Amino acid sequence: MVTETSFVSRIVASRGAGARYLAAQQRSDGAIGEPERAGLGPYYKSLWALACAGMSAEANHLGNWIAASVLTPEGDFAGPMRGAEHDSNYPYPNAWMICGSQKLGRHDIAYPGMRFLLGLQHPDTGGFRVQRDKLDATQDVLNASQAGNACLNGGRVDVALRVGAFLQTMWDAQPHPERELFFVYEPGIGLRTEFPAERQRQHSIRTDTPRQAYYQMGIAAAFLARLTMATGDARWVDLGKQYLDIGYDVLDEMYETAQVGKVGWGAALVYGVAGEERHLRLAVRAGEAMMAQQTDTGGWDNTGGYVNDAIRAEITAEFMVLFDEMAGGLSMR
Repeated sequence: MVTETSFVSRIVASRGAGARYLAAQQRSDGAIGEPERAGLGPYYKSLWALACAGMSAEANHLGNWIAASVLTPEGDFAGPMRGAEHDSNYPYPNAWMICGSQKLGRHDIAYPGMRFLLGLQHPDTGGFRVQRDKLDATQDVLNASQAGNACLNGGRVDVALRVGAFLQTMWDAQPHPERELFFVYEPGIGLRTEFPAERQRQHSIRTDTPRQAYYQMGIAAAFLARLTMATGDARWVDLGKQYLDIGYDVLDEMYETAQVGKVGWGAALVYGVAGEERHLRLAVRAGEAMMAQQTDTGGWDNTGGYVNDAIRAEITAEFMVLFDEMAGGLSMR
């Protein structure tokens, strides 16, 4: 426990510095950043981040603003303050805000949000379509997994099990997962393995190519570990281990990117459930990389120093949540 205990203390301290930065970005009306200009980027992860940091007053202030300015009667998070940035990744920010409101106990946000989110699940595959109004839109690992996390938090294990089945379908169709993990699914066609070369990063993770979407494998593992917690069925965490396996063979530049964060999340939760040392080592290495990327503001920038206030708020909020989740997973052992 020495390694886990000291590491957990450090990531909790790092989360605290991020919380101070994020809270300083809150306006008097409760919003984070400038949603009029930036859309949901600065705030959609911040509800969960402030809640997990124990900043309930700030989180509820933001929750009041979200309920008044973004939440619609049907349970969507929409309108001018949403913006269009995630129109092709629609369930993902919704699920983040649902998880945050669940963490905070804001059922006035979580319950209607969940009702709308469930309508985005494909009736046959169990995945979640990435576009709101296109019923045959593609599905992917990221959106399904985060929607699944919201379902688990909300007690909808039945829906989460369908997400698990979707991730199993995706895995079973992988042609060579030891060197490339495909993460996009086309209804009626299946796993998408053919695409223009310039679109590779939007479809797969390759072991020989930099700047990959490493977060896809990490969030799948995190969700699947929690699905085992909810059901007691070890096959789900075993599937999570398979999704993580490619993370041991990708280029070391993964640890220089913000996308390593969700890998640490998945590894920590898989370790918490299954107790294998290799996942602990992966979680610690990812967490060390995350702490090394923290700036002197207390916040985090995106990969390559790409930053503005909205991006810094978004990445900071995410890393706060991931550190909180990692601390919880590692503390299970």
